[in-house]
Amino acid sequence: MIIRTVVSAVLFYLLLGNTDCIETQHRTKAATEKQHDLWCYRCDSMVDGEKCLDLTGNYSHLHHKCHKEQKKCQVRRISMSTSTEEVTGKPKLWLLQRNCSETCESGCIVIGERTKLHSCITCCDEHNFCNAGSGATRSRNILEFIRTWFLIV
Repeated sequence: MIIRTVVSAVLFYLLLGNTDCIETQHRTKAATEKQHDLWCYRCDSMVDGEKCLDLTGNYSHLHHKCHKEQKKCQVRRISMSTSTEEVTGKPKLWLLQRNCSETCESGCIVIGERTKLHSCITCCDEHNFCNAGSGATRSRNILEFIRTWFLIV
């Protein structure tokens, strides 16, 4: 009778009393990381032409599954403009690229005084095919900022 009571108590403890050993799961680092399944548009206006500039139609042939280490979609836009002392011309698009990227830092740089080269990159990872925009973020270099500031003051 004592053995039966001890066995019953042990079984009760194992089944109901100590649920930690039943509910505990051990996962490796790889198993706990977010699964990567990002898709981006991939094209180059020099190769694909107008199709890369305007993605309003069905362009499933531009869909690209990013590699595991590529966690961002990006749009790279290179434009040129000319300026005089009075007027800076509107930048004209020279190249637009859409792709997956391992590292991506949004922003613009402007190189040159009279003939300016504008290079802008936009990054996203919110959802698949988030790089459908033009990537045309407004760019300003430090000299333009200083000139504008002195005109205001």
